[in-house]
Amino acid sequence: MAMAAGLGLAQDQGKEQGKDQSKEQAEAPKVVYPFFHDAEVKLMLDYYRPGSGHLPPGLVKKGEVPAALSRQLRVTGTLPAALEKRVEPLPAELDKQLIEVPEGYKRGVCGTVALLVQAGTNLIVDALELVRRQ
Repeated sequence: MAMAAGLGLAQDQGKEQGKDQSKEQAEAPKVVYPFFHDAEVKLMLDYYRPGSGHLPPGLVKKGEVPAALSRQLRVTGTLPAALEKRVEPLPAELDKQLIEVPEGYKRGVCGTVALLVQAGTNLIVDALELVRRQ
């Protein structure tokens, strides 16, 4: 009988520990990177479509992703320091139509690519090619 009571106590303790562990897992913050939402993608592609008059001069002439950015995206997923200066903010009239960027992130355009970058680390969390090759 004592042995059966001991087993019952051990099972109850195991259940309590399981509850504590699941509680800890539920409380642990999940890291979720922001991204360009479908509505934002549509707005940006429409804003920068050829013939819209909104294409930056570099996009009109080149129409391509800078080679250094393309290479860096494939290798590390971070924005190279040399290109950080070339990233321009989105035009104010477009930016105010988009969802607010979470704290610690910034949006910009480099060549033909719209970027969503983590401010402190230059980690590129999302990229959108604005001008599609035909």
